[in-house]
Amino acid sequence: MRLLSFVFVFAFSLFAEERFLAPKVLYLSSEPLPNALYVGQVIPVVYNATITERYYERLETRIGGDDNGTGIKRVSGEPRWLRVDENRRRLTMYYQIVAPRIAFPQVEAEITLLDGQSDVESVAPIKAGATKLSVNPQFCGVIAENLEVLAYKVERYSDTQNILAMEIKGELSNLDSFSLGAIAQEQGIDSNDRKLPTTRILYHAIVSPTLDEIDFNYFNPSSGDFKRIALKLDLSGIEVRGETNLEINPNKRSFPWLNVLLLSIVSLTLIVVSIKTRKLIFLGVAIVAIAVIFWLALREEELTIKTGAQIRLLPTATSTLFYITERPTQAKILKVNAEYIKVLLPEAKIGWVKKEETQ
Repeated sequence: MRLLSFVFVFAFSLFAEERFLAPKVLYLSSEPLPNALYVGQVIPVVYNATITERYYERLETRIGGDDNGTGIKRVSGEPRWLRVDENRRRLTMYYQIVAPRIAFPQVEAEITLLDGQSDVESVAPIKAGATKLSVNPQFCGVIAENLEVLAYKVERYSDTQNILAMEIKGELSNLDSFSLGAIAQEQGIDSNDRKLPTTRILYHAIVSPTLDEIDFNYFNPSSGDFKRIALKLDLSGIEVRGETNLEINPNKRSFPWLNVLLLSIVSLTLIVVSIKTRKLIFLGVAIVAIAVIFWLALREEELTIKTGAQIRLLPTATSTLFYITERPTQAKILKVNAEYIKVLLPEAKIGWVKKEETQ
């Protein structure tokens, strides 16, 4: 009798478990990684979720837990699933590889249905190996699916130096590692706009005044080879290539052409009146007006830079700061834009200062 009771209870529990077990509604998978990976490379890791229920309350994601992976650095923000179709969602996480042995962290997703039931799925850590590129004298340090110099400019920086600025765009790239190596006496990245998979930087370098060509290469992981980029620099004037917001000299110095034109008209009028009336006073006034015209055309505008003003290489808030004035300093105005003034300092250095830091 006891045996029959036990069998009955066991059978009923199996039936109840099967009857009330929550249905499987979430399936999670990851897409294969490229066959070849490289140290320094930025790579997307893509996860796909299939949801069998059309309506649900929320889909939550946990990356790694206590394990953030090995040999990698996450460069994307918080996980965000994008809709592919009614039943599929896709999550893309971007990582930069920093070591030869790598492991991408576990990804766990939990879906909560409208009735409060939930389902949990996970993808185990993904392990792989990465190759470290051999040293190449012309390698700029960037690994990218594509790299493009959108614009570049070169101009005089001092008596013995030029300044080169480049706006560069890269796809799936580590553009923050860009460098021209020994070509640059000083160099830096003044802005870094990363909207993955695209990154844009504004880069500057202090170079020799005789440098008339830039030649470097980057590595394309898909093709597995180096791609060459060569830029000719026209040293006869300011160099501009492409349409961009890149600004070394955004505007030429505001020149008082309107004043010159008006004075010229007045001078000609006075000369005509002097001839017609034969009165020398009009001729004298005309000569004075002509002298003023020459003064306006030839004079060099100056200003005073306040104590503690920051002088930067480029007219941006993130540009390299190379000098802070210790006292009120007289400087010549070279260029002017909306926020900054390009100045020539007494020691023959050229830089940009904010308008509010002058008087």
